[in-house]
Amino acid sequence: MKDFHCRDAGLDCDFVARGNDNKEILSQVGKHAQNAHQMQVTPELSKKVEGLIHDESSDAHERSAQKH
Repeated sequence: MKDFHCRDAGLDCDFVARGNDNKEILSQVGKHAQNAHQMQVTPELSKKVEGLIHDESSDAHERSAQKH
């Protein structure tokens, strides 16, 4: 399982997207970005988000979880 924490993108937001692959997570994040943050999903934003997706068993996940 993989996840993305909105807070890792520099936003004061507790949203977390979880999924089996990046495509599933990007879909959730895209909807959230538009609805909660009124952000337009661009290729640059998608690339940034992909760089912040990590396995839930990784050290990066542990650091993200500690921010909450």
